[in-house]
Amino acid sequence: MIDLDLGRIAMGCVPIGGFRGMVPADQAVATVRRAFELGIRYFDTAPHYGNGRAELLLGHAMRDVPRDDWILSTKVGRWLEPAGAPGRPPQARPGEGAPFNSHFDYSRDGTLRALEQSLNRIGTSRVDLVYIHDCDAQAHGSEEVTEKMFATALKGAVPALQELKRAGVIRAFGVGINQPHWAERWIREAPIDMLMLAGRVTLLNRDAIPGILDECTRRGITYVAAGAFNGGLLARGVNHGHFNYRPVSPEIEKAYERLLTLARETGTDLKAAAIQFVLRHEQVASVVMGAASPAEVEENLRLAKTPVPEAFWRNLPG
Repeated sequence: MIDLDLGRIAMGCVPIGGFRGMVPADQAVATVRRAFELGIRYFDTAPHYGNGRAELLLGHAMRDVPRDDWILSTKVGRWLEPAGAPGRPPQARPGEGAPFNSHFDYSRDGTLRALEQSLNRIGTSRVDLVYIHDCDAQAHGSEEVTEKMFATALKGAVPALQELKRAGVIRAFGVGINQPHWAERWIREAPIDMLMLAGRVTLLNRDAIPGILDECTRRGITYVAAGAFNGGLLARGVNHGHFNYRPVSPEIEKAYERLLTLARETGTDLKAAAIQFVLRHEQVASVVMGAASPAEVEENLRLAKTPVPEAFWRNLPG
């Protein structure tokens, strides 16, 4: 287990990067600062979040906060290059984040390049925690491609991060992915300190319970949960949310409706239950919650403490 108190609620910087709609810079900065004011000390970002925009805004927001007063994680596996410049292709996703394009690269050189770029964007000399990002088939489209990426990461990214850890440049490293079967591969085959798995310890998806959680505990790997709302469904409903970055299937819609009915019958705030379901698992070191405004930060922290009737937990579908 890493020797850091991450806090039960952490701030994820996907929204301020502009992942689902641009967030004005002043609003993004105010969001980060409000999180710190309210006691959040762990901030998670990545080059992929808005093609560098999330890192830039996080660094700007925290520029005057002593570096020892907060915990920072970012990710490697992609490096960025300017988009639309002479001789370079246009931005792959126009209007989303900063004008850069990303390139997957899990090699040693790619890892060091990505981390150096992140340090420059955030404006810091060190990162506490580094995750190898999106090395699973959901990101790469097939198991065959992922096997090649995984092999590259084991030969390149992992030894590079081990060296940085020994040198004291970073304090720990792990992987941040979406698919449980690839999480199991990483746990078995790489000397990781941390695992961030999105949307797999939730009211609607319990793929990491108990197997992955128990295996992390057995091996001394710190488990960080993300995606408590499963991509928005548990927060915004079927008409406005997604489920694990995908459209909501009829099966998942029915499961959501059963939860909604139980919440109404027991007088439960379903968003509060979604957050607290994750927090009820002691193996989870921290829950990373995204926010696009100061009000959303305040709401997340309020929901984490809103009483959830015991009748809800007692009748929760298995």
